[in-house]
Amino acid sequence: MPRKKKRGQFDDYDDWQDAPTADDVQPEQEVEKVSLEDFCVMEKVDAFTAAYQPCDEDTDGAEFFDDSRLREVLKAYVCGLGDPLKLYIRELAVKGFRMTMNTITCEPGIYAVRRY
Repeated sequence: MPRKKKRGQFDDYDDWQDAPTADDVQPEQEVEKVSLEDFCVMEKVDAFTAAYQPCDEDTDGAEFFDDSRLREVLKAYVCGLGDPLKLYIRELAVKGFRMTMNTITCEPGIYAVRRY
């Protein structure tokens, strides 16, 4: 049974001459890095704004969307790359939805009323 060579061990000059060097190794092609934005579907924000409009706490029919409800509606769960909810909230702020404190529960969230 032939003996297994240790790394860097050569039997003769030909083995040593044929071994790859740093000059022989080609750098790998640039791999595109995955970012949190790749997992965010901004069409969900468009769908939310088509169904709801921003309002104040004392508006009739106002619904309160805290972070857990926003995560459920937008399917924005924390992943290894970060929290996609912050990107969705930023995009909702551009559309006029702003985070405010709920006076009853003292939680931050967004007030919205359904469009009919």
